[in-house]
Amino acid sequence: MKTLWSVELEGNMWNDDTFNGTFDECVEYCKEYNYLIDGKEARLTKILVDEDGCVLEALEIVNEL
Repeated sequence: MKTLWSVELEGNMWNDDTFNGTFDECVEYCKEYNYLIDGKEARLTKILVDEDGCVLEALEIVNEL
């Protein structure tokens, strides 16, 4: 198992991981696509992922930078 960070968007009800990577990669992704990490438009979630890439658990949610 490993941990990743995920960009989640309110526009899809926080249901889908738009982008996964390191914390810094997720922040850069949001900057590139003009998503505001404010807990209203976008948020970052630290996730636990199994060997098959399935999300097992959300470990931490960052609503604001």
